[in-house]
Parts: sequence; structure tokens; C-alpha cells
Amino acid sequence: MLKGIDGPLTDLQSQDLTSIYNAGQHLLGLINDILDMSRIEAGKLELVFDEVDLRDIFKGVLSTITALVKDKPIALRDDTPPDLPTVHADSMRVRQILLNLLANAAKFTDKGSITLRAHTVEALNSRTEMLEPFVEIGVHDTGHGIPPKDMPKLFEAFSQVDASPTRKVGGSGLGLSICRNLVELHGGRIWAESEGLPGQGSTFSFTLPVFRPEPELPPESPEDLEGAPTILVVDDDQGILRLYRRYLEPHGYRVVAISKAVEVIPGAVEYKPVAILLDVLMPNQDGWKVLEELKREAATRDIPVIMCTIATDQTRAFALGAAEFLVKPILETDLLRAFEKLHINGRTTARERPLAVPRP
Repeated sequence: MLKGIDGPLTDLQSQDLTSIYNAGQHLLGLINDILDMSRIEAGKLELVFDEVDLRDIFKGVLSTITALVKDKPIALRDDTPPDLPTVHADSMRVRQILLNLLANAAKFTDKGSITLRAHTVEALNSRTEMLEPFVEIGVHDTGHGIPPKDMPKLFEAFSQVDASPTRKVGGSGLGLSICRNLVELHGGRIWAESEGLPGQGSTFSFTLPVFRPEPELPPESPEDLEGAPTILVVDDDQGILRLYRRYLEPHGYRVVAISKAVEVIPGAVEYKPVAILLDVLMPNQDGWKVLEELKREAATRDIPVIMCTIATDQTRAFALGAAEFLVKPILETDLLRAFEKLHINGRTTARERPLAVPRP
């Protein structure tokens, strides 16, 4: 109707329809934020990782943000080098993060500039706890700045720096919290810097891992571990699988990797593992469903399942039958402590352990 499909509009009609459209877009944004947050908290937000060229994303988001600053004396600057390496990421979610940060900059900047920057760094992968090459992306503005007292709550859900009834800009207070979770799902981190002074503005930065082609892991551990107790690892992240092998093989465990949810039950029946390390975020089927199926099948229900995930729903995990719950990033000591708690050690399988008999 705004485009005149049903005929010409008067100025008053155009104003009313524009208000309705803007209100609808605002509500849609709130709904999408709440749905994203719900999926993240439930461990059901699936990312589609691929080799991503950031230059294409930068060009698209800057074009989109141009419409938000067209009525303000603000210059949009692209200060990113043309030779950035590709990253291992979900392109749709990276675009979502950048649009959120740039839209926030546009909201809180009345004049000056908004600059998009990027460069490569060596940083710690939050999922594997290993030093790896990352691309650091920053959004700098010359807006109001953020008071030091408000910095700690920036990335908290439903939190807003200006919560007064007279604030100039709206929002759900979920945008930065969702950005933080999305960045951490990629193995990166996000942070903000600001002097808290008008005109000096703020800088929001985050990191994404550089794409590195990785050889497929061999299906089984080295031959000298044949006959050792088997740990079945269910995770589609090659870096995590390598990390578990580095942790467990020196302790005499044989690690077998499975990356597809549909192969878990057949794999558990074939390899008869003493424990299963299960991630919640799995392609096509989440780990909660896999856990339910493992506990429903007679051949697999007695195998201890250790949930290894960024999700924080520990109560749900134990209700579905998990033996232990570990939150990523997971250290070697975390795994060994869990094995000790479940009496998994040496070359003794769960079925060979004698049952504890209570004293009279």
C-alpha cells in the first residue's frame, strides 16, 4: 500500500501506514530476538559453518546501514583490508552480529562517523582453549559513549544502558546478549571499549576463527590402543575431536569420533564404549533427542552419557538420563574428573565393573 499498489495515498494516509509498518517491523524484531534467545538457551540454535569471505558480508551490511544514517550527518567508513583471510563461520549469523552492532552505533551517534575495521590476530579459541589465527572485527562510532559503570551489564540479556522512561531509543535489550552467544558459538569473543565521553564514542569488537582446511580424522585411534576402553565422541567440530584425543589417548583410552546424529546408536552398538561424550548442537538433530534415543534403546541405555556443550540446561540433561554434564570449554582435568566420578578407568568397561552391594 505504501508503494501505491492500491492507488495514490494522501500525506495523512502515508504517515499512518508508515507508523503501522514501523510498529510491525519493531514487533518482528522483538519476536526474532526472543526466539533466538530461546533457541540458544535450549541448545537448539544450529549454525551452518562454511568458508566465508567477510568482504561480501561487509559490503552488504554497510549498504543496509546506509538507510539508517541517511538523515544524520554521519559518515560510514569501510576501513577493512582487501586481503582478509576467509573465516570458518555461519555467514547468516555473522551478518546478524554486524547488523546489530552497526545499527546500535547508528542509534547512539548523532554526528561524526561510524567505522568498520578488521585485521588478523592470534587469539584463544573459547571452544578448544587453543591459540589460533582469528579475524578481529571492530565497529567504532563517535556517539555518546558508555559510562564505565554500565560496561559490565552490556552483554546481559534484557539489559539496557539507558533504562529510563525518557530514553530516545528502544529495543528489547537482547541484541548484544545474542551477539555474545553467537560469537562464542563460533569460538570467538566479543567486548566493548569506551571512555564514556560524548564524541569519543565506543568500539565493539569480536573475533572469528580463520578458515583452515583440516584433514578428516581417521576413524579410529592408533593401533597401540586396540583393546583399550573406548570413548565415543559425538561432535561435528573437528577441533574439539582432536582436543579430546589429545586429552584421552595418553591416559589409555581409545577415542572413536561420530559427527552425525543418525550414526550414534549404530556406533554405540558396534564399539560398545565405556562412555559417550555428546554435544547438544548437532546437524539435523539436536543432542537432547540423541540422548533420549540412547536411553530408550536396550543395547545403549546403560552406557554413561556425558553432555559436553555450551548449553546450560543441566537439569534437563540429568532428567533425560545424562550421567554427567560439562560446559565448554572443557579441560582435560574436567574429563578425567568426570570419568573418576563414574568409575571409568583403565581397561575395565562399565559392564565388567562389579555392582556395589550395600552393607547390611
